[in-house]
Amino acid sequence: MNRRSGIYVWFAKPIRLAILEVLEKKGGRVSEKELKMELKKIYGEASSTVINRILMQLEIDGLIHVDSINPRERIIVRMSKEKKYLSVGED
Repeated sequence: MNRRSGIYVWFAKPIRLAILEVLEKKGGRVSEKELKMELKKIYGEASSTVINRILMQLEIDGLIHVDSINPRERIIVRMSKEKKYLSVGED
């Protein structure tokens, strides 16, 4: 839900699906900064806390992988059936 000019606006598309659509549109790889810009176009404003929580859930579900380039920059990669990261102890 977003509040604009005293009016409540409900979004039919969950942010989780919007993130996956952005990844699909950008070729399966996007920086966190680009992702936030795309989500801002759709939702107006999305907090970093909400985005981080959803990214973590998508990574746990095996749909994406988040990789840190440096302490302030992350890359989000859409996982496919060919790509698979092994967890600790699975190698």
